[in-house]
Amino acid sequence: MYRIGSNSLQLTRWFAAVLLPMLIASHVPAQSGRRAPKTIPSSNTNPTSETSEAPKPVTVLAKNVKLIIGQQPTSKRFAAEASIFASFIKRLNEYAGIRGTSVGDLRRNDAVRRARAETEALVVLMQFDIDSYQEGTILLNSRDLIVEYVVFAPQTGKEKTKGKVYYQEVGGGRLRKSEWPTGTPIRITTEAAGIEAAEQLYAWIAVLVGLKLARRPE
Repeated sequence: MYRIGSNSLQLTRWFAAVLLPMLIASHVPAQSGRRAPKTIPSSNTNPTSETSEAPKPVTVLAKNVKLIIGQQPTSKRFAAEASIFASFIKRLNEYAGIRGTSVGDLRRNDAVRRARAETEALVVLMQFDIDSYQEGTILLNSRDLIVEYVVFAPQTGKEKTKGKVYYQEVGGGRLRKSEWPTGTPIRITTEAAGIEAAEQLYAWIAVLVGLKLARRPE
């Protein structure tokens, strides 16, 4: 049995009290009641730009088309006629590649002559007739309309195409029955009648000049 002297005993106690905890601390990771949050690396990537879809391509006319548009009103000159004509021109000008210009009242013979004098522009004549004979019944004082457009070719003045829409005033007799999509469409507002005629004409123009892909503006 070895006996430790007083100096050795003091050294042993000092080692146990000071050095031993330091040695233990150097090998054991520090712990606390709350862990430090993990550091998330910053990123300059905008998630919105990554997830947003690229602009979808749309079809437009392969070449620009100029239209000279006139109207042949009825003798009654109903307010609905002017409204339908304005809606017709407005809708056509909303299509990319179409520029329609109104020349006011125009008779068919005048429209043909105007087309012959043009080098590129198509001449469009919108004709109005009172729809007074419906389903075998004659309607007195009818305010319903037959709206027909005719397209004349430049230089030759030949008729290229035509289309028709029925306009029935809201609250009218409404005798005519719709046969859409196989027959002539019937519209009960002036705006809808003008838009319908314009969309029919645009579909024909698209076949005439062709379509191409164009990217939507960002």
